[in-house]
Amino acid sequence: MINVVRSALVISLLLSPLAQADSAYETLQFALREQQITNDLREKCQLPPSLSDEALRQTFLNDKNDKAPLIAAAQALKNNDNSAYRERMAQVVCPPQAG
Repeated sequence: MINVVRSALVISLLLSPLAQADSAYETLQFALREQQITNDLREKCQLPPSLSDEALRQTFLNDKNDKAPLIAAAQALKNNDNSAYRERMAQVVCPPQAG
């Protein structure tokens, strides 16, 4: 019985870094997708560099008409579906102050 518990403990200790590495990788992937969307919005709408990334994201996500296309664009990007990504990003409407 002690060997079974010891084996389970050793296995869980060995697999724990793998789970953390997976989680860190997924977090990095999410951050990279988020940055790509932010950069694409900045370029599409010709937004000033002085506008922070967070303010930019909130501007678009708080707009009821842009939220759904942005979420769909993020999902398309996650699925590596570039044509769907471009299609969804084309549906996003730039704020009035943007060019």
